Amino acid sequence: MAGSYPEVAARFYDAVYAHVRDGTDKAFYLARMAAAAGPVLEIGCGTGRLLREALRRGVDAWGIDVSPAMVERCRAQLSQEERERVGVADAVSLRLERRFTLVAAPFRVLSHVTAVDDQLRLLGAVRDHLVPGGTFVFDLYVPSLKLLLEGLPETVDFDGEWAPGRRLRRIVSSVPADLARQTNRVRMTFVWEEGGERQETWEFDMRFFFRFEIEHLVARSGLKLEALRGDFADGPLTEGSREYVVTCRRDP
Repeated sequence: MAGSYPEVAARFYDAVYAHVRDGTDKAFYLARMAAAAGPVLEIGCGTGRLLREALRRGVDAWGIDVSPAMVERCRAQLSQEERERVGVADAVSLRLERRFTLVAAPFRVLSHVTAVDDQLRLLGAVRDHLVPGGTFVFDLYVPSLKLLLEGLPETVDFDGEWAPGRRLRRIVSSVPADLARQTNRVRMTFVWEEGGERQETWEFDMRFFFRFEIEHLVARSGLKLEALRGDFADGPLTEGSREYVVTCRRDP
């Protein structure tokens, strides 16, 4: 399954992303979930980084993820009654009986969907699962032309503890992008202490997008583009922006 995180990534996800991501997008998505006047679906809920807090705040939140390893870890951190709210599913072929006031796809979910036909199927599935007037919010990274051409040298983006007294480092890198396919090949290496030093590497492709490509995809899907911002504080998209933050609506 495209975008399916392996066990090693799921195991250390909370430790890493509490450090490298929460300060970027967590408040934004939780505010929108809390403000939704109805049920909320999180696509790519992972280990529940956002979903668990939304449920604590009383949001009628549901989640899907394509990775069984991520869903298993998410469910383990929920109450018995809440576990039915999370399931393994591919958003490209999503078929649920429930409809939602808000659908959110945080942290570059669509970048794991590399084929245009699948991107349109995902957007169409979201439209079909929104109530009339419902909102879809997602984000993508703004591609750096320098990184596309040169790749990313090995960089330690996390160096801390995954458990008390046990060190974890994550090393990320990428090769020059495949410009014809608009994909980056990313490598993540986890090095951790557990009965000695252990190491495991994961490689995957991420699709990068440009502004007007996003606008055309949304228009083709039948959703209405409401806003395309450059950060999670509703700032405009500028040359210095690192995030696309996209808000769409299903017409009433």
